[in-house]
Amino acid sequence: MTDPGHQSGQGQQPGQRPKAKRRRRPKRRQDRPASANQSGQNRSRQNQPKKKQEYRLARPVFLIGFMGAGKSTVARRLARSCGVSALDLDTYIERACGKKIRQVFADEGEAVFRQMEAHALREVAAMEAPMLVSCGGGIVTTEASRQALKELGFTVLLEVDADEAASRISDKSSRPLFQDLESARALCTSRAPLYAEAAHASINTRGKDVYCISRELRNMLEKEGVLCRI
Repeated sequence: MTDPGHQSGQGQQPGQRPKAKRRRRPKRRQDRPASANQSGQNRSRQNQPKKKQEYRLARPVFLIGFMGAGKSTVARRLARSCGVSALDLDTYIERACGKKIRQVFADEGEAVFRQMEAHALREVAAMEAPMLVSCGGGIVTTEASRQALKELGFTVLLEVDADEAASRISDKSSRPLFQDLESARALCTSRAPLYAEAAHASINTRGKDVYCISRELRNMLEKEGVLCRI
C-alpha cells in the first residue's frame, strides 16, 4: 500500500521542508490592437470631408463690366462655392419676353430693350432672396439702370480692356463686336466712366483666371458685410 505522505513529499530528503509552489504572476494587460472594424471606422472619420461653410447675401450683388469680363462665369463659380443663387439678367429678360436679346434689338430697337432691362433689374432686386446678378455690358448706358445699380444692391465692376476681353473669347462669331477690335476699344473706353459711376467697388481682372477673380470677389463681399457666414 502506498503511503500518501510519500506521494506528497516525493523526491525530498529527510528533514527538508516541502518546496512552496510558485504563484504565477498575472500577465500585464496589453492594449489590444484595434479590430479591422474599429480601424475602418477611424479611417472613415478622418476621411470625412469637412462641412462646407454656408453663406447668405445681405443684399443683391450686381456684376457689371465690358463683355468678356467674365461676369456670368464668376457669378456661377462664386454661387457654387458659397451656396447662394446666381442669375444672368439677359437670360432672365429672354425668358420673360420669349425672345433672344438680338431679336429684341432687331424687332423693337435698343431703346425698348434698355427699358425692359431697367425694369428687369428692379424686379430681380426686389426678390425675397438676394442673388448674384450678372448684367449685360450695356446696362450702364441708361440713367435709370445706373441709378438702380447704385441704390438697390452692391455693384462690383469687373475691369477688363477690349484686348484682354477679345483674347478670352475663342468664338468671335458669338460676339460680332470683337470682329472689329478698334470699334470694341472705342466702345470700352466710352463706357468706362459709366461703369465707374454705377459701381461701389471694382476688381481688375487682367491676367487672372475665374478662380482668382471669384476668390477676390468673395473676400471683398465678406469684408463689406454683403456676404455673411451662416
